[in-house]
Amino acid sequence: MRLCDYIFKRLKELGVDHLFCLPGESVQELYRSLLGSEVKSILLSHEPSLGYAADAYSRLRGLGAVLASYGVGALNLVNAVGQAYAESSPLIVLSGGPGVMERKRHSLLHHKVRNFDSMQKVFEEVTAMSVILDSPHQAAHQLELAFQTALQFKKPVYIEIPRDMVSINVDSMPLLDPFQSLNPQAERDCLEEALSEITTLLASAKRPVILGGVEVSRIKAQKEFRALVEASGLPVATDLLGKSLIEDSHPQSLGTFFGALTNPEAERALNEADLILSLGTILSDVALGMFTFSIDRTKMVEARIESVRVKNHFFPELRLKTLIQGLLERAHSFKKDVLKKPDLPSTPSFDELAQEALSMSSTERCLDAFINRENSPAYRIVSDVGDCLFLGQALRVNRIAGFLSPAYYLSMGFGLPGGIGAQIAEPKMRSLILVGDGAFQMTGLELASLTRLGLNPIIILLNNSSYATLRLVESDPYPGSYDIGKFDYSRMADIFGGRGYKVFNTDELKRALIGAEQEHPGVFTLIDVEIPVDDSTEVLKQFGRMMGESNKVAAQGQN
Repeated sequence: MRLCDYIFKRLKELGVDHLFCLPGESVQELYRSLLGSEVKSILLSHEPSLGYAADAYSRLRGLGAVLASYGVGALNLVNAVGQAYAESSPLIVLSGGPGVMERKRHSLLHHKVRNFDSMQKVFEEVTAMSVILDSPHQAAHQLELAFQTALQFKKPVYIEIPRDMVSINVDSMPLLDPFQSLNPQAERDCLEEALSEITTLLASAKRPVILGGVEVSRIKAQKEFRALVEASGLPVATDLLGKSLIEDSHPQSLGTFFGALTNPEAERALNEADLILSLGTILSDVALGMFTFSIDRTKMVEARIESVRVKNHFFPELRLKTLIQGLLERAHSFKKDVLKKPDLPSTPSFDELAQEALSMSSTERCLDAFINRENSPAYRIVSDVGDCLFLGQALRVNRIAGFLSPAYYLSMGFGLPGGIGAQIAEPKMRSLILVGDGAFQMTGLELASLTRLGLNPIIILLNNSSYATLRLVESDPYPGSYDIGKFDYSRMADIFGGRGYKVFNTDELKRALIGAEQEHPGVFTLIDVEIPVDDSTEVLKQFGRMMGESNKVAAQGQN
């Protein structure tokens, strides 16, 4: 079998039905093979969008893939691949390259930066494996090892295929089970020791709390996680990156934990806890609300994809999924009575919302009421970075995996292509995309791709004509230094085949949302939400102030 055919056959077997592409002449033969395969090509307009879309697809399907040309295409992908690495999203990056014989004959070929292995070296820093398939005898083995690495460690891998290697014949080499432990006996021993210690701690704890993170989703253990929560009776919060790991409406849910910046119920529970069972949480500065919550590892069990820490004891052979399954089997030994949550004040329904001028808070109330209507269609919230992310974290999301965002790496531009990738991964859930005007200016031309691909997301564009986060991080910015212009983005929808609305109050926003749902369900809708330039969520104000103070301290440390 030709190498190119083998690649797409294996991707299909691994559950990749779509490949996000922007082909160039270095990958023409590979692209032709793709078009004749069972994997569907999804063309987008720019490589960063490819990476974001494939990343979102991976977060929902378990593996995503992208195809880009050598040098100019691959380098444009680096940031999105770095995000996937930071947030544990497995991604197969396929790149073309000059032929093996070309490299020997000519030292200067277009798209080359420094050396012929420069791309492979660049991607070494943002992937779990980076390889050039330049040996006919090793190509299939290297390819399978890359696939296994991505699936085992939930990280991106880079595979460069020189163009004179695309059609070589390779033998089939079955992939080992990527979910099998590398050392089963060591893992069994670790599991027994860790479970004994953890169950004893949980049984004796008076105020234990589960803190769930995004890595539970990466290993597709949401059902086991939910079952553990219910079998244990423990209250559960999720960090911002792990939002929608469990429904916000679940009787044991404390909602999204973001340090002291929001959700006092979750903050109080975590602060008062005498044991925190942290499962799959990336404990970054953002996850901890800019360190407004201090980690005390003497009262924490911290489990990540490939290792577990119990207080000061470390189990490097124990995987997260194995631990969750083990805890579920023993949940009876530490089960607590479910604490009754305090009754929350009732909120107006979507139809009952009073008209008011648009602000971040009124927009949040309107969107929350819209997605939580009785018999509402299935929406997946896909949020970009900026104040839209802080608005999104306040929404009540009651569907598992109903919220996606790059809430750790925080790369602007994710929202629109991420919404594309999410809707292609699961077409039954319409993407509702939250994006600020600054991020929209980075990847907004993917509106053209929406029409070409026949996708119908609802795009909520929060338009305040500035980089609000940067403005609030800096305590005394120069006047106008973060202004990005005031434009009527709704008109772009008409240009690219969708439906656009410009809205100034909640009644207009409500009509636009219902119009998108009932009058124009088959095309994308862009709702340009006019927000005053000096308005922001309270969370962003606190976040900006704390990040600004942190930056000042860091800068002073250099003097």
